[in-house]
Amino acid sequence: MEKQISAFILIFLLSSTLSLPNQGTSTTDDAPDELPTDVTRIEISPDPNSVRDLGTPFISHGEEGQRGLWADSSIGAFTTSGLLLDSGVPSSMMVYRPDLMMVLISPDTGLWEARVGILESANVAVRTTIPPSGFLIQGTIEELESVSSLPFVEASHHVPLALMVDDSLWYEQSITEVEVIGWKDSDLIRLDSPGVGLTGSVARTSLGHLESEWSPSVGIHFGNIHPNSIPYLAINPEVAFISPVPELSIWNNLARSHMEANSVEEFFFTGLNGSGQRVAVADTGIDHDHGDFGSRIVQRIDVANDGSTADTNDGHGTHVACTVLGSGSRTASYEGIAPQAELYLQAMEDDDSGALSGPGVYSLLNSAYSSGGARIHTNSWGSWNAGGDYSTQSEDADDRTSTWDQYWSYDGMTVLFAAGNERDDGVSPPGTAKNVITVGAHVNRYSSDAADEMYYWSSRGPTDDGRIKPDIVAAGDYVRSCKAQEASDAPDNLNDDWYVEYSGTSMATPAAAGASALVREYLIEIAERPEPQGALVKAMLILGAEDMGTRDIPNNDEGWGRINLVNTLLPESDVGIFVDDRSRLSSGQEASYNFDVPRSGEPLKVVLAWSDYPGSTFSGTQLRNDLNLEVTSPDGTVTYLGNDFANGRSTTGGEKDDKNNVEVVLIDSASTGIWNVKVKDFSHGGSRTYQPFAIAVRGVNVNDLTPDPSIPPGSFEISTPIPQVGEPTSFSVSVVNQGSGSFAEVFVSAHINGDPLETKSLGMSPGEEVRLEWDWTPESSDKGDTEIRIEVDPGGQLDELYEDNNLLVIPIVVSAPGIQATADSPWKTLQDASDTTTRWEIAMTNLALFDTNASIEVTKPVRQLDGVEFDWYKSFDQIYVELGPAESTTVNLTLVHPSPPDPGTYSMIITATDEDFDVESQLEIFFDVPVLAQPEVTLPSAEIQVDSHEITNTSVEIHNLGNGAQTYDIEMSSPAGWDVGLLELGPFQGSRQGSTGTLAKGGSITAGIMITPPGVLLTAGSTFYSQILVKSRVSSETWSYQIPMVIQPSDSIELTPSSGGSEGGVPADSLHEITMQISNQGNREVVMSPIERSLPGGWTIEGGLGQITVPMGSSVQWSFSIQGNGLAASGLVEIRFLIEDGEFFDWNTSLDAISGAIPEVSFHEVVFVEGTNINSSTTPLGLGAHPVNAAFDMGWKVENSGTSIWEPGVSLELPSDDWVSSCSVNPIRISPGESAMVWCSITIPLSQQAGSEPEVSLVMAADGVEVRETLTLLVDTVKEVEWTLVNFSEAREDYPTNLYLELQNTGNVAISSRIVTEGPDDWNIRIVDGILVTLQAGEGRSVNVEFTPDSGSDGSLTVMLANADDTSGHSKTLEIQVLSETSGGGDRTLLYVIGALALVAIASVSAALAYTRNGGDISSLIRGKKTPPGNVDVHTPSPHPVEQETIDEPVEIEEPAIGEKQELQRFDDYPGWLWDPSGEEWVADPEYDHDEQ
Repeated sequence: MEKQISAFILIFLLSSTLSLPNQGTSTTDDAPDELPTDVTRIEISPDPNSVRDLGTPFISHGEEGQRGLWADSSIGAFTTSGLLLDSGVPSSMMVYRPDLMMVLISPDTGLWEARVGILESANVAVRTTIPPSGFLIQGTIEELESVSSLPFVEASHHVPLALMVDDSLWYEQSITEVEVIGWKDSDLIRLDSPGVGLTGSVARTSLGHLESEWSPSVGIHFGNIHPNSIPYLAINPEVAFISPVPELSIWNNLARSHMEANSVEEFFFTGLNGSGQRVAVADTGIDHDHGDFGSRIVQRIDVANDGSTADTNDGHGTHVACTVLGSGSRTASYEGIAPQAELYLQAMEDDDSGALSGPGVYSLLNSAYSSGGARIHTNSWGSWNAGGDYSTQSEDADDRTSTWDQYWSYDGMTVLFAAGNERDDGVSPPGTAKNVITVGAHVNRYSSDAADEMYYWSSRGPTDDGRIKPDIVAAGDYVRSCKAQEASDAPDNLNDDWYVEYSGTSMATPAAAGASALVREYLIEIAERPEPQGALVKAMLILGAEDMGTRDIPNNDEGWGRINLVNTLLPESDVGIFVDDRSRLSSGQEASYNFDVPRSGEPLKVVLAWSDYPGSTFSGTQLRNDLNLEVTSPDGTVTYLGNDFANGRSTTGGEKDDKNNVEVVLIDSASTGIWNVKVKDFSHGGSRTYQPFAIAVRGVNVNDLTPDPSIPPGSFEISTPIPQVGEPTSFSVSVVNQGSGSFAEVFVSAHINGDPLETKSLGMSPGEEVRLEWDWTPESSDKGDTEIRIEVDPGGQLDELYEDNNLLVIPIVVSAPGIQATADSPWKTLQDASDTTTRWEIAMTNLALFDTNASIEVTKPVRQLDGVEFDWYKSFDQIYVELGPAESTTVNLTLVHPSPPDPGTYSMIITATDEDFDVESQLEIFFDVPVLAQPEVTLPSAEIQVDSHEITNTSVEIHNLGNGAQTYDIEMSSPAGWDVGLLELGPFQGSRQGSTGTLAKGGSITAGIMITPPGVLLTAGSTFYSQILVKSRVSSETWSYQIPMVIQPSDSIELTPSSGGSEGGVPADSLHEITMQISNQGNREVVMSPIERSLPGGWTIEGGLGQITVPMGSSVQWSFSIQGNGLAASGLVEIRFLIEDGEFFDWNTSLDAISGAIPEVSFHEVVFVEGTNINSSTTPLGLGAHPVNAAFDMGWKVENSGTSIWEPGVSLELPSDDWVSSCSVNPIRISPGESAMVWCSITIPLSQQAGSEPEVSLVMAADGVEVRETLTLLVDTVKEVEWTLVNFSEAREDYPTNLYLELQNTGNVAISSRIVTEGPDDWNIRIVDGILVTLQAGEGRSVNVEFTPDSGSDGSLTVMLANADDTSGHSKTLEIQVLSETSGGGDRTLLYVIGALALVAIASVSAALAYTRNGGDISSLIRGKKTPPGNVDVHTPSPHPVEQETIDEPVEIEEPAIGEKQELQRFDDYPGWLWDPSGEEWVADPEYDHDEQ
């Protein structure tokens, strides 16, 4: 059976508990390891991971917020400075536990991130979180030290024994019965041994320290201990905590006790026990024959559609239902809150998967209300990972509750939702709905202050829009209730077959639901209220709610406090309770109550609650109708606003609440006098005319059982606004009992102008409204102004709450006979949204006994809600008529209006005028326009193309063409075997039911649709029809739209053999046939046209490729042939099969052609060509090193010893891309027994390292045959440089000139030398930028040569590398043209030169004198005094031949013999350098250590 999994999941937060031992003492003769463990105590994950949901749930994803940097422990605060104790601790308790450490986590690091980081970095256990920033860590000393060094750990501290021992035991002096517990692991399973590298057993340790020791389960031990032994027990790493044993009462259910349910049950003579109340529980399932339900289960509904309502997994639903209304038949102390209530059960769990599913909140509530007759609905589940969100399910909950709290049409329903167990992650929707009661949890047992201690995991508020949630809290920790007998995963933590202990807001919510049943029973049976609003039940619970611990309500933990039914229902002494849920307000209206407080010193508490119009997921603020509560003191000087609180009580000076639909005023000590309570409709944003509300008041002299019949001033109605004399007329008023007490009889009198008309009597219940009507025919004496006086209890016999609301006086005008306009149907209701006209039949009657002329007219329609007037066209078929005595005629009024108009009630006044006597009479007619639905669904195309196997997603657009905001329910229907569901608008993906949410008038929404085919092959082109049903929520109308689904072609061809195979051993000259089986597994007949994509060389297709037709579901055999030419090669045979619609299928096989060629390769010859010389050798290295940057040839001989011709391709594999080669083979075709020569020309690049031995490989391949011959070469050495003149300015006599050259190493070895120059003897020549040069292959450097000609004669200047005659291009000679001073300046130039020289001489002499006076040696400035490298003027004859640009033959100059060289000279002024006179250059001193300087 197909399972549907809901988007809602049960919040299971169940916890462990203490089980009472059996009466006999447990003893054993076995080893300590074998202690009895017959009772198991467990926790079912009190963490957010236990909350599950289907699909992605759209995940936030953010970071944790900032926290305070301390850990608030039970003994004090751990800060970065250490432990600050709250009180004194004995020295025996200050001993440190070596296995424990308290770490403080940086506020910049999230606690979860820190936890993961700690557990990944060390073998430790995070035993608990100490808020706000502490972790209690356990492990070995080494592992703890590694944790303390983590970057996000701000501080780490030792942990004293005091933290492990209850403070009541610190100073104990006598033997005490204690409980010793072990640690829990990450799954919250109690441990006997701590693990994480630590040893020890709680069982063995307890035996050694406790007397009369016994254990109910693993890790929990009880016994008596001497006080001196407590520190020795607490020091052990396996011990987590030691505490005194609490006093337990096995007969008392503490959840009932904390809410004072027992007191309430016994107070009233009727016995408040839930009788007459029916509670709906939506949960996992029910063990219906448990015994605690008796015959009170009225119906069990399988909403999960798994065919079962049993509770087969953990029994959560049974536990919840029993908490509400279990009878405690097997153990009276475990009785539910309302043990006589009836149960309507909606089973949501799939027994197989354990997941929850259902039709959504709207349908759940509807079926419980309508089919089940339930008026309380409790839900211990919610949506995961959506804390604070106002979802569509929240909206649906507010939709139903606000509708049913319209007391004039419906009975109210109280809906409760668990707040969730996600702590600071927020309240889970639908618990975020405004009108439901959202329940948090407080501790139930095992704490000295359980009632005032919040359950740790209970979700905190507020909602995303800032509303107060939860509303109240109830007992939820360690709650004992029924255990489902069929539940396979239910724990045995009470040693009881019938009851079990669970924890969480799942448990608190049914407790609150039981309390709601008692409140509702009280309101109906005691206060005699008719079916109360859900808002009133909510207000009553909040009225009695008790602030937990420190006064700070309302707050995000407990909301308005813990439920206390005594405060709600049993006021003490003269303190009373007043309630009203039978009042309603329209826009701007205000309700006022007065309460006379005769005694001061007591609190006055007022609670206002209303079921607000539903909000929207599109809105950031959900409040629609904003009612304001104001309570004013008797002297009028102080006004308290609702929810303006400080320190748990009302204060003044705050702002009005504009977020919540619950407002509270709590005055600790109300002064005497009349207090005024006002409720004002401050803002009316909902679409309904009236907003009902409920108010509950507790204070002195506020008595819920006092009646107060009154006449609302606006309730007076008269049949004819201006009655005429003699015209039968009726008028009526409403009498409302505004008090809370009932009465058997009261008189109501009517007077006309002081004359009694008629006195009526009636009895009323609290809140009841009765309509009284009087018949009256005006007489002649009544003509003109007339007074109608109606009075309740005219004799003052009834003891009422107020006496000033019993009288109503209405003035009217009575006219003389004239024309009367009447209508059989003054109310017309628009039925069809497309209608544009509405008609009334108006009867015009002449009331006089004589002829008269009459006219008729009508006013413009006026909308009653806001008084807006509309200028719609209207007309009578006749305006003027002539009427005889008492004659009547009918005229028709036609109103033309939009289609449709905005919703509302429109009124028009028809005035019939007696034209002869100018007498008018009026008739009010009404045009009622309800909210009309008119959806329209548009498809993306006329047909939806779908796959017969795969899911298809599409969408439709749903438009709201109605006259107002609408919510439409959507239901998908599918053809047989198909599954068509909604993607987003349902409660879960694939749901067949869903909701559009609220659509504005003219608005639309896209509904995603998921189409799941039946999974069988369907013929292409087949059409199936799905339907989308759109249902109105304001009427019973349903619109149906067809979705045509056309099956797409799905071609599936299977080829056998499959593609990618091979055909081996095929002779190269053969005719080869290839055969295959073609199977059509698609959904249509396929016509295939095969084409050739590729064939190996030498093969051709013989006979062509014919078209193939393969019927659907059939197979055919097909073959084709290929012919080889004898030289045919191996390779891939590829065939493409083309089909219609442009689709195709490819198939290939590898053809392995057989070749008979057997090539053998041998080296033949290497050839060097140098000019006209040709040298060769039969070995690769026979000629020595191979030339660089010059081509040489190498040859190989190839012999074919096979049986086939071979026509190979030839290439050389070279070391790099810089190499150049070309190869040829002759002859190209090598016949069997023949041979051929292969010659390759090779050029080695200059980039190849000299002396290296690279490998080259000759590769020859054809027809699948390849041969390879590899040999090694020897790279020749090339020494070569190149000089390039970069820049040269003209040379002038006696003026320095610079030559700029670029020197490039164009060889393949490094060059290391010095630069020397040669020129005319009298020229001053020097190298400016250094004479030493070292260049790697390919490197270059610039050279700057400065020279000064001493005459105007031209000369040659040579730049060269010294001693480099083995280096090609080592010198560069330039012809220099010198311009003489006399060549163009004449005498004037000479004078200029002489003057300049004179100035230079004067400056030189002055500089020399200054230099000498400062201690300088003038001789060091004279040419011939040596200077160190970098400042050397070099003019050295070249010992090598040089190449001149203008001289063809080199000039050779003898180099001095070595023996002729002069000795190197050392100068103290230049340490580290020696002067070489022969070379006129500085050289490094080898005896000088440069590194030490």
